[in-house]
Amino acid sequence: MGWYDRKLRRVRDLSCGDRRMFLELEVRRTDCRRCGKVKRERLDFVADNPLYTKRFAYYVGRRCRDGTIKGVAAELGLDWHTVKSLEMAYMQAQFKRAGTPGPRAIGIDEIAIRKGHTYRIVVSDLIRRRPIWFGGEDRSEASMSQFYAWLGERKSSRIRLAVMDMWKPFRLATQAQAPQAAILFDKFHIMRHLGEALDTVRKRE
Repeated sequence: MGWYDRKLRRVRDLSCGDRRMFLELEVRRTDCRRCGKVKRERLDFVADNPLYTKRFAYYVGRRCRDGTIKGVAAELGLDWHTVKSLEMAYMQAQFKRAGTPGPRAIGIDEIAIRKGHTYRIVVSDLIRRRPIWFGGEDRSEASMSQFYAWLGERKSSRIRLAVMDMWKPFRLATQAQAPQAAILFDKFHIMRHLGEALDTVRKRE
């Protein structure tokens, strides 16, 4: 195995005081005799985004727990999309470290990720008070079922309470995948429907 080529790369590291710090590295590509392909040298301290060290990427993700993406981007002089991608990598690492949870009570909601009714589902562990799953392609029954498939049949059977709004696909998926769980509709949607019913009665009167 010999060198194919090499080049210098600037990688951002943790700041020192008010000074931004960059590491200048020589990254080599090697010509593999076994497979005949050209492969880049792997540096264990560099993040998946090769412009940053792992500890800087971790610092950015950690900062996003206490501040907004826009605020962290302005503070560190980074692009909004860069901070967003580093935050997502940080969250994925935290989920991997924590392993698959085994919640007893869950809260189900949807979040709009862009205009045009594009939704993703968020599931939280209500006892530990933390989100445990973000996914799906929309807020359909099939997308909700992806959560239970990810959780697994054994852990899904341990769920005792599922709190959600009155969205039918969430209810149907939960009844099919975790039939032992009691379903509790949140009071805000119940009050809204009650208010609408009272308005209808008033109009009739």
